[in-house]
Amino acid sequence: MGSQTAQPQTAQPQSEQSRTEQSRTEQSRTERLQTAQSQTEQPDGVLFMPLPIAALSFDGDDTLWDFGSGFEPAIGHAARLLSEALGGPAVTADWLNAVREEVARRMPGAGFGAIRLAAFAECARRRGCDRPALAEDVYRAFVAVRAEHTALYPETVEVLRLLAATLPLALTTNGNIELGALGLDGVFTVVTRAAECGIHKPDPAIYLLTAERLGLPPEQVMHIGDHPVEDVDAARAAGLAAVLLDRTGRTPGALRSLVGLPALLAEGSPAGAVS
Repeated sequence: MGSQTAQPQTAQPQSEQSRTEQSRTEQSRTERLQTAQSQTEQPDGVLFMPLPIAALSFDGDDTLWDFGSGFEPAIGHAARLLSEALGGPAVTADWLNAVREEVARRMPGAGFGAIRLAAFAECARRRGCDRPALAEDVYRAFVAVRAEHTALYPETVEVLRLLAATLPLALTTNGNIELGALGLDGVFTVVTRAAECGIHKPDPAIYLLTAERLGLPPEQVMHIGDHPVEDVDAARAAGLAAVLLDRTGRTPGALRSLVGLPALLAEGSPAGAVS
């Protein structure tokens, strides 16, 4: 989609055929919800998700998976590769991260992958090496190690399975890890990545794009994430409902894990957790 900000589409008069198709879609969703409601007492049943929430959007890093579990070994591996290739004083993960932040400030709007690759190239250049292939090799190794070690939170798969049986799910993320490496291929109806669409959190437009791709008005979509500004404030600014996930337990009213999400949807939101 490039770097253009997504804009809500102007409603057009519906033809009789499109009204019929919409009616069938609404009827199908209602039937799924009614079926789910009738199964709530069964051990493997599906929790009933009351309208008006018709779809869920999730953040990825530190919401569905532990970002540090993959990043720490990946950046350490990159530091070792650069140390071996460049010689001299050892390259450290702290230095790589510091250079990455400098590079990011010079590349506003760029995707995380492009920034990381440019940062590896800049680190090599500062040590007297101007071989683009080295940065590319290190970046590929970084991505592979990160994918190998990134761990889902223990409840993620089961909660997503439960919710996906009733509602379409979306992933709205600034991150770039491949879902296949996490075993999450096919889980999400919609995947909106900043690197793909050119819109980065906390720009509310990325949430408008997710809602548009889901075929729903923003107010019928709820976003769940760990960042109070990028996930909660930005999603609310776009008109979505938003739930803060704080695994530390420091934020009153926030979820402490995804385990509480189905009950929140089924029973109504506690004060402060949803807006």
